[in-house]
Amino acid sequence: MKKAYHGGGGVYNTIGKDFEDIGRNKEVANADGLDAWFDPSPKAVAKLSKYLNFSIKTSPPVNGDGLKVAISKYRDVPEENIIIAGGSSDLMYALFPNLGVKRILILDPMYGEYKHIFENVLNGIKLATCRLLPKNNFEINQDEFVDLINKAKPELVVIVNPNNPSGNFLNKRDISKIIRSIPKKTLFAIDETYIDYADSKESAETLVPRHKNLIVIKSMSKAYSLSGARAGYIVASKDITEKIDRNIPPFSVSTPAQILAIEALKDNKYYRAKWKETRRLRKNFIKKLRGIPNIRIYSGEGNFFFIELLNKLSGSAEKVVKKLSKRNIYIRNADSMSNYFHKSFVRIAVKDQKTNKIIAEALQKIL
Repeated sequence: MKKAYHGGGGVYNTIGKDFEDIGRNKEVANADGLDAWFDPSPKAVAKLSKYLNFSIKTSPPVNGDGLKVAISKYRDVPEENIIIAGGSSDLMYALFPNLGVKRILILDPMYGEYKHIFENVLNGIKLATCRLLPKNNFEINQDEFVDLINKAKPELVVIVNPNNPSGNFLNKRDISKIIRSIPKKTLFAIDETYIDYADSKESAETLVPRHKNLIVIKSMSKAYSLSGARAGYIVASKDITEKIDRNIPPFSVSTPAQILAIEALKDNKYYRAKWKETRRLRKNFIKKLRGIPNIRIYSGEGNFFFIELLNKLSGSAEKVVKKLSKRNIYIRNADSMSNYFHKSFVRIAVKDQKTNKIIAEALQKIL
C-alpha cells in the first residue's frame, strides 16, 4: 500500500537506520521534521532513568488509566472524553475508519497523512478541499469556510491548528464560532499538535463538553519533546470515545511512554518556558533570513515556518533541499503537502540558536 511521505528522516542518513552511528546525531541539523529542539522535562527523564529497567521489562497499565487521569487533571478535560494511544498517528488510523463518514472536507495545504488516509486507506470517500492561498498568507477566511461547509455538506471537517505547513492559527473563540455556524451533525476534527507553541490556553479541548460534534486530536510528541516515546490522545464526546476506544488495542502506550507523558504533564512550568523560548528563536531565525532576495517567509505560530521560493534564481525546492543535505542540513520540501506548490515551497523547523545560525548561513549562500 502507498504510504504518506513524512519529513524528519534526514538524521538517519547520518546515524543509520540501525542506529549504528547514533553518536553522530550532533553533526546533523535536522530541521525537516518538527521534533522539539529542547529536551524532555528533566523531572520526567529522571524518573524514567531511575526506573528504566523496571519500565522496559514490565507491561504497562492495560488501558493507560493513570495517563488519562493526568490528562484530565492537567489539561482540564473530563476523563470520560479521553482516548489514549501510541501517538496521534495511531489515533487517526483508529478514528477515521470507524466514524462511518463518506463526505469529508480538509484544508489544502495541510499535514499530508490526512489526505493519504482519505484517498488511499478508506474506501468510497468523497473528499473536498478548502484551498488556502499564498496571496492570503494561507489564512482561513472564516466566513467563506463556513459557507463552503454549509454548501458542500461534509459529514466530517478536518483541520490542523496551527496549520502545518503554514503555521496559521485560529483561536478558541474562532473555533467555537465556526462550529456554532455549521450543522450540529457535521463532525469537526482539529489536530492540535502545535497548539502549545501558539498558546496552550487556546486549545479547543475544553470546548468538547459544549460541542458534541467536536473531536480534538492531541500529540504529545512535538510540544512535549516525546516524539520517540509515542503518546497521544483524543478528546471527544462520550458517544465518540466509547465507539473508537473499542478499536484501540490494549497496552497501546508503553510503560516508558506513560511514565514520561505523566511526568511531562506535571511539569508545565518547564514546558511553558520552552514554548516561549521557541517563539523567540523563530522570530530571530526569520530575522536572519530577511535579507535573502526572491523568497517570501510565512512565520506562523508553530515551531516551524514556511518559505516560498519566488523565482528560478532561488532554485526549486528539491534542489535547495538536496544542496543542504550535502552539508548534513535537512529541511522539508513541501511538494507532497499540496498539488499547488509546484516545487517552490520549503518548511523549516525551529531549532536551538546554534543550529538555526548554521541553517540560516547555509541558506544565504545557496539562495
